[in-house]
Amino acid sequence: MRLKTLYIRFFRSFNFDYLRKSRDGARPDPWDSLGAGEKFFPFVRIPLESDVTTVVGANEAGKSQLLYAIEALLTGDRFEKQDFCRYSTEFNEDEAPELPEFGGEFTDLTEEDRTAITALIDSEASGFDSFHLFRFHDRIELFVGDQSRVLDKIPAELVLPKSFRIDARIPLPDSVEIAFLAGELNTKNQTRQSWLSRMLFVREHPESLENPTTGEGRPVYSGTDDSPTAELLEQWELARRLLVDVAGITEGEFAELRKAVHTSEGYAEALVDKMNRKLADSLNFKHWWTQDTDFALRLRLRDFDLVFTIRDRTGSDYTFKERSQGLKYFLSYFVQYLSHDSDEGEMLLMDEPDAFLSNSGQHDLLRIFGAFAHPEDHERAPVQVVYVTHSPFLIDKNHAERIRVLEKGDGEEGTRVVKNAGRNHYDPLRTALGGFVAETTFISSCNLMVEGQADPILLAGASSVARRVAPNGNALDLNTLTLVACGGAGNVPYMVYLARGRDEDKPAVLVLVDNDADGQKAIDGIKAMKGLLPESLVFTVAATVDGEDRPGVMELEDCIPAALANEAVKRYAKTVLSHEDSEAFVQAWKDVDPSKEVKLFKLLAAAAAEASTTAGLDRPLELDKVPFARNVMDLALHESATTKTQKDLYDGFQPILALVEQKQREAIRDHAHLKISTILKRLRKNFVTDHPNAIRKNEATALLESIEAQLPRDAAEADDVLDGIRRLGRDFKLMDEPRALIDDPQSFRDALATLVYGVTNAVQQAS
Repeated sequence: MRLKTLYIRFFRSFNFDYLRKSRDGARPDPWDSLGAGEKFFPFVRIPLESDVTTVVGANEAGKSQLLYAIEALLTGDRFEKQDFCRYSTEFNEDEAPELPEFGGEFTDLTEEDRTAITALIDSEASGFDSFHLFRFHDRIELFVGDQSRVLDKIPAELVLPKSFRIDARIPLPDSVEIAFLAGELNTKNQTRQSWLSRMLFVREHPESLENPTTGEGRPVYSGTDDSPTAELLEQWELARRLLVDVAGITEGEFAELRKAVHTSEGYAEALVDKMNRKLADSLNFKHWWTQDTDFALRLRLRDFDLVFTIRDRTGSDYTFKERSQGLKYFLSYFVQYLSHDSDEGEMLLMDEPDAFLSNSGQHDLLRIFGAFAHPEDHERAPVQVVYVTHSPFLIDKNHAERIRVLEKGDGEEGTRVVKNAGRNHYDPLRTALGGFVAETTFISSCNLMVEGQADPILLAGASSVARRVAPNGNALDLNTLTLVACGGAGNVPYMVYLARGRDEDKPAVLVLVDNDADGQKAIDGIKAMKGLLPESLVFTVAATVDGEDRPGVMELEDCIPAALANEAVKRYAKTVLSHEDSEAFVQAWKDVDPSKEVKLFKLLAAAAAEASTTAGLDRPLELDKVPFARNVMDLALHESATTKTQKDLYDGFQPILALVEQKQREAIRDHAHLKISTILKRLRKNFVTDHPNAIRKNEATALLESIEAQLPRDAAEADDVLDGIRRLGRDFKLMDEPRALIDDPQSFRDALATLVYGVTNAVQQAS
């Protein structure tokens, strides 16, 4: 069983659905009426995805309250009288409910669920796929189709989903007491600082241990023995879950380690090495933490504690205090994910989990949410995830259907849900997330520059359609590719310059322009800035992976099937014209057939003007590309869209999607070339400056190790550099007599130049 739709009324900022109430002809559902007077107060409805739902909104929009509402529905707790919406007109009514009200539509029912519900309704109802349950202020009521039943309480036979939260406040501790891991939680547990203070006192005053235990002049420890705080115990418990529940290290092994600390240091270290092997095998951290593929979490023995350390690509070990807070908190989420035993029908609720995490860390957290919802381990039950966020990096752009934008109205209006927030390339998110969205333009791993505002809508929408009709086909990964609208072909060269021409670290960029005169002018402008971008990364919408241009494709709108384009214009007319005018326009509309000589959008605009005249409109309907693109994708992504409509759209966009995917890989390779070249040039320049004359072998070895540590390991280009490093070590015999001088230091400097400029030459040849 899962929660398909959440209903909220009179709860904090959620008053009621004021837009639905004001709509002409709106009909109340059986649960929307209130009181003996049958007042119409429709519940605010929030549809939830079966796997992951992302809730965004401005401050005070009600994001966190939505999570509390889910808990209130499932448990009957988490709300009281003071939670009633204060600005509701019903707040001061004598006969108004005293408590907020919650409801839910539940689906994915098992046979046991249906049996329990049928018994509660006390009827022969069968074949139903869902039911509604409402917690009104004075009763619980169950609805199945046209039937309902008032309940005193929810019986044990009807098992609603259970919610849980990952505590975003608890990071992994820097260290944990071995006695605690061995199951010895008692009054003797102390913080490590307390033990160190007492041991330091004994070291400085050994006479304090002499008999008699009392006596004049005997030093007495005056410090405090601090027991772990409740907060520290929570962190220790998280460490226990990691080491015991996830890594499979037993309490007996920790007890053995505790004993070995007193008897054999070598044996104790061997036990810790064994624990580190178990930890590495269980975590598979490379799969989750993309910021460092060589990252490893390790244990180190220190006195009576085990200390967590981080080993990165440099091979160095760091404590948590020496690394970012984000890593500690990501590890916390990760451990809580791995150690959670999921049951059928569970819901994970998270309130702004982006705290402390970098943008890359937030992308990695999205993968953990995906693992909850779609576990690779078939023994784990899928978990329905609902989380709220302010961060644009915690929005999975490949799944716009998951986004729910909350907006708070004026006065008594309360919070509402913005419909179709994700279909228009996230335009409604700008208000919810604030101006920070504008700052994220050039921070993805790759950026696709396009001409106009409609282009991202069409590409993002076509990718969403592709995932529905061709899961193994071509679709853009919008979490790694930022679609940058330049505001016209004339602005494209300048935007490319802004991205690539000013800083030493140049992000990956590729450019898509229309196949017309303006597009060609933009291409020429980029070529004129020599070395700014490889020419192969600048291409038109007509280009294909086989090198042949598609006839009749001059702009992205030409990839839209004609039937869908015609319907989109009529749909647009219904949204901007009055009912009478839109009916007349649709009656006068003549479907447009595509032409290889004329752009499809130009034909549609002309047809719209003609239909406006025929319909006798006061002024012609002016067709704009952005709302047209939105209507195209609304039709294609609507639940009523036919498979043929979606497949025709995918077929139209598939060649350009495939080409962009190919060019993205090329742009990332180009970026890797440039990054490696920059690293090598910088390190070589510094080394030559510091060693103008003699060079010791150990100094050369340190340089080569530094180069190797800083190479991007996920780039195939790094392999050639690694081969070159090994050749240098062998040719100059750097391992022999490591403190000796290199016989011919100038030859070593020349070899470094060959290593550096070999990469540069490869970049130029690839361009």
